[in-house]
Amino acid sequence: MSGNQNDDARVLFLADSHFHTERDAAEQRRLDAFLALLDRHAGIADVVLMGDIFDFWFDYPHFVMKGYEPLLRVLDRVRAAGSRVHFVGGNHDIWAARYLHDRYGSDPAGGPVTLELDGQRVRCVHGDGLLGRDLFYAAFRSVVRHRAGVLLGKSLHPELLYAFSNWLSGTSRGCTRDEIAGIERKAARWLERQRATDWDHLIMGHVHHQFTVEHDGRRLTTLGGWLDPRQYAVWRGGALATCTDSGGPGGAVPGPTA
Repeated sequence: MSGNQNDDARVLFLADSHFHTERDAAEQRRLDAFLALLDRHAGIADVVLMGDIFDFWFDYPHFVMKGYEPLLRVLDRVRAAGSRVHFVGGNHDIWAARYLHDRYGSDPAGGPVTLELDGQRVRCVHGDGLLGRDLFYAAFRSVVRHRAGVLLGKSLHPELLYAFSNWLSGTSRGCTRDEIAGIERKAARWLERQRATDWDHLIMGHVHHQFTVEHDGRRLTTLGGWLDPRQYAVWRGGALATCTDSGGPGGAVPGPTA
């Protein structure tokens, strides 16, 4: 990395790109920009993929998902340059955890990651189920993140599971203005209820909206996702900085520092 504002970044955080195995022109542009961002950060200390990077992934025992190889090859380059690759599984791609562990050495369970950064304990989670109490979603989450759910998935024909994933993908979208206000209120209330934590700063994805709330010396930051706009975060200068990808040579427009 040289000649752009990401030169001094120590950690890159990315969430909610929702890449499909088959892409239209607009999604291909998003993917190309995502790959360029990763290439610019090759050699950074840590790259944290915080869930729903893949819109659908199931780790079948006898074949590998097709369509994601361009992204996987760039992650190969990032790791070869010396970066540690962490994968925190989301509700769309938790089943990719074992494959990414075998290829990049990330946590085989795809669980939360805690990093020690400049005297702060930074906890990275996907965030599904953290702020909401939707009973249907809670039941779904318990299936996709449980061993029984994996066995059930392997018992289904791949086309059936793929059709289900396409239906689920249709529920992933940006937030309306009313929903944004509600999410921020929930996040503030959730943070206020945390009495004893082993982290100073919690970073999450899932909600497709970027903001930070603070309480009693602790912070919760949500990432906006690699959608429209294309948002991410880096750790530099002892703090988290949120960014929006500009698509230009430097690649980033800084947001407010969290």
